[in-house]
Amino acid sequence: MSETGAVAIHSISRLPDNFWQELTQTPWQFDLFQTLRRIDAQSGEYYMLGSSPLPRYDLLRLGQKASMIFAPSTISEAKQRKNSKQYDVLIYSFGLFGPNGPLPTHITEYIYARQYNYQDPTLTAFANLFHNRLIQLFYRAWANAQSTVSLDRQDNQRFCHYLACLVGMGLPAQKNADSIHEHARYLLSGHLSRQGHGAEGLKKILFTYFNIPLKIKQNIPQWLEVEIQDQARLKAGRNMPRLGQSAFLGTALYDVQYKFRIKLGPLTISEYEDFLPNQPKSQQLRDWVRQYLGIEYAWDIQLVLHRTDIQSIHLSDPVKLGLSSWLGKMEQKIHRDDLIYNP
Repeated sequence: MSETGAVAIHSISRLPDNFWQELTQTPWQFDLFQTLRRIDAQSGEYYMLGSSPLPRYDLLRLGQKASMIFAPSTISEAKQRKNSKQYDVLIYSFGLFGPNGPLPTHITEYIYARQYNYQDPTLTAFANLFHNRLIQLFYRAWANAQSTVSLDRQDNQRFCHYLACLVGMGLPAQKNADSIHEHARYLLSGHLSRQGHGAEGLKKILFTYFNIPLKIKQNIPQWLEVEIQDQARLKAGRNMPRLGQSAFLGTALYDVQYKFRIKLGPLTISEYEDFLPNQPKSQQLRDWVRQYLGIEYAWDIQLVLHRTDIQSIHLSDPVKLGLSSWLGKMEQKIHRDDLIYNP
């Protein structure tokens, strides 16, 4: 395709004003599937090529040019119909005629002679009634199998739906349900669809999405509160607690199995502030963990500020007390990892 007509295929715009002019004047510079893809994506037509119920809903009619030459390009010619918005686009390959067609070569020679010696395109027009639908269906089969083509139109994102179902987010109500963009989930659908969800998978997801250094620390100790009805009490009866079997001393249990910690850093000051509580990236981190692990485990976030970004504070500085400020004089600057919070 010429440089003047090279527009991004996924651009949210209509076809350029000179698109059809270039196609009719220099058809050999255009590829067939690329041309049909642009028309599908940017023409503004309701029906996609190969899916319309009637030919009158299509912007163009496709056919094959009866010729015995080997195809120098995919498109032979293109011209607009009189008093119509439709265009006739003829191609060399994929049809009944030509050296690679299924019909005998003398049929192609006869049709060519009738058209150019007697100006009788009857047989060509009759064959193109079938060529139009066959070529469109051939293109539609190719387009339906291409994941990138499905992104050209909002009403045809079939591969996005496939990936959404793969990660358990295929229902319409589940889309845009949190702060994570749906295409980010599609990118990481390989991790989200795994049967086993571990620390290594979570680390790769967060590193791919946020592109910051991080660690997953497992077996973080915590106190689990014992419900009042489960606490040991002095009483008689069949349901009384038994020492060494069902009796718990105290109101909490010390546990190291159900909590982990995500350690982010060392971070620059701008990255550090992005992950402070109630910030957008902090919410995205929370949503990623819930998407990957659910609510089964307890966890928290530890932020580490790089030592080169630690500065003294003044009364006029826009700092956040208890989050991004430290009192006192630090003789030797070290990475500060004081901040630990539950998202």
